[in-house]
This record gives sequence, C-alpha cells and structure tokens, in this order.
Amino acid sequence: MCMALEKECVCGKETARLHHLNSILPYETVKTIYCPSCSKDGGFDAGTMIRDNGWIIEYDMEVVSLYAAKMGLSRDGVTPELIFDEGYSAWQGFTPTDLHQANEEKTALAQVAKTDKAKYLQMIREWSINRARKLKEEGWRKARETVEA
Repeated sequence: MCMALEKECVCGKETARLHHLNSILPYETVKTIYCPSCSKDGGFDAGTMIRDNGWIIEYDMEVVSLYAAKMGLSRDGVTPELIFDEGYSAWQGFTPTDLHQANEEKTALAQVAKTDKAKYLQMIREWSINRARKLKEEGWRKARETVEA
C-alpha cells in the first residue's frame, strides 16, 4: 500500500501529487516543493534535494534517516536520488500533475469505448506508449526509466 499526498509549492501556484512506496516514509519526508517558477528563486542542495524537469523536491533527510532501516539501508546510504528513483517518495505518476493530466486525456479516449471497444484498446495502448515517450523527451525523470531508448 502506498500513501499518497498533495503538497503545494513554495509560491502557491502549483500542487504536486506524490506517493510514498509502502508508506514507509511519513508525510514529513517532503519538506518543500518548488515548481519551475519558484525553483528559480532558491538554491539547490544536492544533499537534500532532487531536480526533475524544473521542479525540486526538498526532503527532510533527518526524518528519512530515522526510517532508513525500514528501507533496508544504512543511514548513510540514503540519498535524495534513491528516495525518488526507488519510489520511496516520488511523483504519483510521471510528473507532479500527471494523474490530473492523464485522466483528462483518458476521458476523451473513453468516449470511443462506448462504440468500439477494440478501437479503444488500440488507442489507449498507443496513447500510453506515445505519452511516455513524450514525457521522456520533455526530460521527466520517471519517464526515462520506463521508456526504452
């Protein structure tokens, strides 16, 4: 089971949806979110932060270190990259707003399912593949992992 959460960025213009794999890490793990607008104003600390296509997540590494053993790691082995890339605390989907955007796109495709299920299945397959490729080209970190070169 994964804990999902929403967190507003520093400037308040955007809200990111995140999930925490197996609910190992608590809500307090994510200290701050910076959208592309507010990420330009602050510094970057590679020891506590990860960048993803203009967005920055700042993790509270003290909180994370308390849960390192539950992650099967030593306190020194936990990095922001590991937290994000292994899904311990990452976007819910490929991007911070992925679920909302994907649902809008799938709703339009769902109209086809009412009249032609075979065509809908083909369209949803193509949509999924093309969307992942597009997100990879845009530079989203999680899309890089799922789309073949």
